Amino acid sequence: RHTALAAQAGISGSTRVGQYVRIGGQAGAVGHIEIGDRAAVGAQSGVTKSIPQGVFVSGYPAREHMSAKREEAGISKLPELLKRVKRLEEALAKLQPKS
Repeated sequence: RHTALAAQAGISGSTRVGQYVRIGGQAGAVGHIEIGDRAAVGAQSGVTKSIPQGVFVSGYPAREHMSAKREEAGISKLPELLKRVKRLEEALAKLQPKS
């Protein structure tokens, strides 16, 4: 009831979808899960676990939207963080006595 699915959204036959749910285009859900009332699934998301009522998920695998966005933002920082770790390891190695 009052649920909207955008183009190319795929829902397995055994999945239960609540009321007032929004599912973005090209999103998919595996079987034997439940998407709670008023939940939202972002476009191109892969839902592999049940979604509680009122929660907005995105990504693959789908997870709470803001957590997914924080993770995506952090990934862009990884190359610089790896360089910093390498420099710190080198500095630490210089401080340790050789045996």
